[in-house]
Amino acid sequence: MALYSEKKALKNLKDRIMLLSRGITLPDISIPVRHLQSSQGGPGPMGTVCYIGDAPGRRNSQISLTIFPKDHYMAQYALPTEWWGEGEENKENEQENKKKVLLTGDNIFIEKVPSKWQGTFSNGRKVSSISKTRFHPYRTFSLALYRTCRHFERNEQCKFCTISSLSNKLNFPIRSTNQENLEYLKIAMANNPIRSVTMSGGTFDSPEKTAREMLSLAKLIRKETKFLVHIQTEPFFDKDLMKELSEYVGTIGIFLESFDEKVRRQICPGKTRFNSPENYLKCWEMAVSCFGRGNVWNTNIIGFDDDYDVIVKGIEKAAKVGVITSILLLRVGSKELSGVTPSYIGKEDEVLKLHQELGKILVKYSVDNTSPKKAGCLGCYGCSATKEVVKWARSALGKGRYENDYPPFFASA
Repeated sequence: MALYSEKKALKNLKDRIMLLSRGITLPDISIPVRHLQSSQGGPGPMGTVCYIGDAPGRRNSQISLTIFPKDHYMAQYALPTEWWGEGEENKENEQENKKKVLLTGDNIFIEKVPSKWQGTFSNGRKVSSISKTRFHPYRTFSLALYRTCRHFERNEQCKFCTISSLSNKLNFPIRSTNQENLEYLKIAMANNPIRSVTMSGGTFDSPEKTAREMLSLAKLIRKETKFLVHIQTEPFFDKDLMKELSEYVGTIGIFLESFDEKVRRQICPGKTRFNSPENYLKCWEMAVSCFGRGNVWNTNIIGFDDDYDVIVKGIEKAAKVGVITSILLLRVGSKELSGVTPSYIGKEDEVLKLHQELGKILVKYSVDNTSPKKAGCLGCYGCSATKEVVKWARSALGKGRYENDYPPFFASA
């Protein structure tokens, strides 16, 4: 494979951080955007799945990209774009490329990843176009098991969470049955190539109950499709349950949300009340003993005047026991964060340094495997810069440099 230079890796990392921190707006001539991201939020992949690259057709990666309407308060910080091929110097390409490839002022080329979503359920209900949000980057398909959470009951939900938005605003069911979720997946498979499945959602009465429900659906998916499955849950301490999960689930996410405890108390009051950081560490160690190093995932959301030194220390502590941490840049939109401007805006140099420390730690402790063969989010990282920072760190530390660790399928899909 071709060498992946440190210079190129650094540019790709910087470009990605800018896109994740700012999002984009479309040219004035475009149809007004009313994407889910403008009314929802969270830290994860609520954006539009796009290719990004340094030339038309030269795609470096995929990203879950926030596209803001012009009247959204965050639009003032977003990167403006134009349709590539509309300039005088590209006159001969205008008709072919118009409204296909976007270009930022820093020459980042952006192209929407196509997906098809059509069909009818066995009960006669047609598939809704809003279900396209189930498609995450790198052909990762998402299933939301439970569209509410135990923390809502005491008004202690995570401040960034919008898990209940679809059920509240659009009358989606709070809990879909296993068969309904399997139908969603099979309809998607009939129209699109799927790499893997991510299973998320709110917490039931307890994390143990949530894990058992996810295990039941994972067994069905593995039986019917053979796809690798990734699940996300709060900490639990039943070793037998964790072991059984690892037999049907490839990777697991157990999210502390922030190593900065003052921030965690602020944004995750329910999770903070139920579990201390020490409980998370204990659960991570148990999970690593079942799933293996690098197959247990944590996230740290930034955007709340976070202490980056504290975060770096936490990332290293988790990596030592075999846990990979991703830094997620806050995506505002929930009612609790209405009007909030993330604290990292205008501080992208600091965010870059934080990511570089992350990359060096992941490589140092050998939890830097971002192969597409991994299940769900751990083979994707489309809503973070984890894959890019690992490539940079490997190049900078001389630990192996690769031009493209994804097969041609992802470059042309």
